[in-house]
Amino acid sequence: MKGVDLLEKEKITTEEAAETSAADTQPAEEKLYTQAELDELLRAERECADKKLAEVKKLSEMSESDRAAYSRNLVEKELAEREAAVAKRELTADALDMLAEAGLPKQLAACLNYANRDDCEASFTAVRTAFESAVSAAVNERIRGRTPKLSSASMSDAFLDGLGM
Repeated sequence: MKGVDLLEKEKITTEEAAETSAADTQPAEEKLYTQAELDELLRAERECADKKLAEVKKLSEMSESDRAAYSRNLVEKELAEREAAVAKRELTADALDMLAEAGLPKQLAACLNYANRDDCEASFTAVRTAFESAVSAAVNERIRGRTPKLSSASMSDAFLDGLGM
């Protein structure tokens, strides 16, 4: 019965939110939807509702201790996801600083591995080495230039030709 009560409360809250948002935002023009768009919207809403209903049924069938453990697991999972996101942002910021200090373009940050600090540093070293060797090879190629071609016309000496030799 608790699951049904939760579902009803959620339904009321959803309806109130929809009424409030509809009253707050009156569009200047009405958007016309095709049948395919409506079908897709309804399918997405049904999937969402089915997931919530399954969750409520699952919770209603659990004992109180199981629900507490399930809730605790959800909170821990969400916390772990947040911590991973924060760690990735910190690693990204550190990687951008390392790239700037090394004089490398910040676009190379997309090539780095942000799984953890050690992997990030290892991938930074690999990217820096590859980039520097590619730049060095391109510079050496440019400096070397082209070897002039020898032709039969350049083999004759104009001075000697003038003397008739």
